[in-house]
Amino acid sequence: MKIFPAIDIRNGKCVRLIKGNYEDEIVFNEDPFEVAKSFEKIGSKYVHIIDLDGAKEGKSNNKNNILKIIKQTNLKIQIGGGIRSFENAETLLNLGVDKIIFGTAALENKNDVIKTIQKFQSRVIVSIDALNGKIKTKGWLKDSRIEVNDLVGELQDNGCKNFIYTDIEKDGTLSHPNFKYISNLRSICKSELYIAGGISDINDITKLKNIGIDGAILGMSIYTGKIDLRNLLNQE
Repeated sequence: MKIFPAIDIRNGKCVRLIKGNYEDEIVFNEDPFEVAKSFEKIGSKYVHIIDLDGAKEGKSNNKNNILKIIKQTNLKIQIGGGIRSFENAETLLNLGVDKIIFGTAALENKNDVIKTIQKFQSRVIVSIDALNGKIKTKGWLKDSRIEVNDLVGELQDNGCKNFIYTDIEKDGTLSHPNFKYISNLRSICKSELYIAGGISDINDITKLKNIGIDGAILGMSIYTGKIDLRNLLNQE
């Protein structure tokens, strides 16, 4: 199983939100680059970066921070937040990002998402961010009536090889994932499937691995010390 330590960037700082609430923010570090370097130093191969300003506004003011991580680390970077077009995705992939993550665009600009998948294939991830089984967009601020299973099925048929599923109700809460729902999603999703939201301890990681999940995205659990990232990476 791949382990992705997460860096959420807002106003140039490394933060965590509780259940995606922009009013409920905890700043963990003033410098996202230093956080990325610390992950690399203890043996991480990957980092999961979300530009929260980009996700909310559709444009970023965190580009310098992100470019520094791309250029000055050897981490395999998957990045999302405000990537709404083929051109946005292509620019980041050409800069050296390992994978880009589409969220809102998967509903609102599906043609560009499919075009990107067709060109870049496994370098594209679609993030399914859901509350009570319904997908939310625009930095989790806008509701949709689209069911998770429907979108996964459609995009798989169009060649999507990677999905992230985030349970918004669990995100930032350390309250454990909804394993029953995730198991059902695993049975439908034949592509790589990564899970975010609610992961709080090593037992959660083991359960996800046993379900057949391909990757876990860790945020609050490593920032609060609930999971020792160094020890976890040494076990992989």
